[in-house]
Amino acid sequence: MTQVMGQAVKRHEDIRLIRGQGQYTDDMKLPGMVYAYIVRSPYAHARITEINTSRAASMPGVVAVFTGRDVKDEVGLIPTAWIPPDADLKVTPHSVLAYDEVRYQGDGVAVVIAETPYLAQDAALAVDVKYESLPVVTDP
Repeated sequence: MTQVMGQAVKRHEDIRLIRGQGQYTDDMKLPGMVYAYIVRSPYAHARITEINTSRAASMPGVVAVFTGRDVKDEVGLIPTAWIPPDADLKVTPHSVLAYDEVRYQGDGVAVVIAETPYLAQDAALAVDVKYESLPVVTDP
């Protein structure tokens, strides 16, 4: 058996990475490939009072725009991470996109699908979301 503890391990991937020849998921281009960009809440806790996606949906190169209400019945709830049975925690499943209330800053409220990542990001800026700010917990 070869002793490896305390020994340098020769890395085989370094040369191609140093030469800029690494293959990353962002380098992959497949036929018909589209890109998604998530519209995220700037609020830690807020009620979503209105989402208008019409301007974003009409932009060139945009394939679709979905809100939490559009996908909630189709996608359902995402289960939370596994919690040990003896843990005194209550963690509830959540929706893939918020549809009534955001519960943390960065909570996704809509997704834009477009032909390029840049078109998706530009269209995401055209999604108009109105919020009613709610109290936040700052000291658990």
